[in-house]
Amino acid sequence: MAAGLQPCLVCWVLHASCHTVAVALDFVCPTIAPAKAEPADVTELHPGHVSVVMAMGDSITAAFASRGPLRDDMPLEFRKDSWSIGKGSGDAMTLPYFIRHFNSSLTGFASANTIPQTPAVGYLEYNHDFMDAALSSARVADLPRELDHLITQSKRIADFHHRWKVLTILIGANDLADSDACSVDPGVPEALAEKFAADLDATLELTEARFTRLYVNIVPLFSIASVRRVIQNQTGILPCTSEARWLDECNCIDRPQAGATNVTESQLRRLDMTTALLNKEIARLAAKWNHVRPDFAVVAPAMWANQPIPNFDFLSKLDCFHPSSVAHRTMAVTLWNAMLQGPRDPAPINATETPVCPNATSVFYSGPAILGEADATTIVI
Repeated sequence: MAAGLQPCLVCWVLHASCHTVAVALDFVCPTIAPAKAEPADVTELHPGHVSVVMAMGDSITAAFASRGPLRDDMPLEFRKDSWSIGKGSGDAMTLPYFIRHFNSSLTGFASANTIPQTPAVGYLEYNHDFMDAALSSARVADLPRELDHLITQSKRIADFHHRWKVLTILIGANDLADSDACSVDPGVPEALAEKFAADLDATLELTEARFTRLYVNIVPLFSIASVRRVIQNQTGILPCTSEARWLDECNCIDRPQAGATNVTESQLRRLDMTTALLNKEIARLAAKWNHVRPDFAVVAPAMWANQPIPNFDFLSKLDCFHPSSVAHRTMAVTLWNAMLQGPRDPAPINATETPVCPNATSVFYSGPAILGEADATTIVI
């Protein structure tokens, strides 16, 4: 643990389901001002310096089907609870919820639930979305459009260019889901990773050109294949058994390859391998663009890179694919801790992890990522 950082004192209750899941009731860190009124550069950025949050990505960042009034079964985007950009609350912790604790002038967060917004239909809820530019079903090639949306929305924020900003990007799930990412032909995942990297690189070039005073998180992907492994154990729970799924979300986890009768573990491992290839590109590009200017950082916090989801509580009960409210809270806490504590090897996703409390001299980490040993060269087919 980084010097001066302490676990947040929280109360805990048990999640009423077949698994025991801890749910934090509040974030009670002392409100401490940064030691410096203004950072000299991005390496001195304290949470209290940040006054704008932004996000780009897909349905995960849009928080599609993450929760409902009674259970996780509503076909809406619960953007106000999104892990990286939602306004958040004591029982739905988000990155903006933590940052706002240290800077009450924070703006940009999504503030309400919305109907689904996709690349096909475009943006429908400008006021509620604010600087949440994520579009459900988006791929990495859609990021320039999302960046344009952020530029347009930034005109609503006074003195935008002089404010310190945090942008969080999570992308790639649909690039994997809509492709033959589990192909037995090694050239297919390699080509996918190459195109993914080219598109992401172009987006980062545009981002660096258009924004000042910016800290960027490019978050690596968890194991998409692990969704299939989890739902295979949910026999009798409709619609989430692999036999009863009513909606194909990902070619490699919902459909057996040609000539096969079932989705095999080898097929899932090949998907894991392609996921790891994309994650290596994310880390490489973060290192390429990190600190190209004193006021610009690009970090790839690798805390859940290639990691499996722990259990069924992390999945929406609508489609058994998208992250649930439990997952969003866990993702927010893990990202916040990684930003403050610095690099660590990818580790099992932990719903009981508590948010750390920064002190006056704490700063956001802006060094290289650590992907650890779980990369594409060590996944056994």
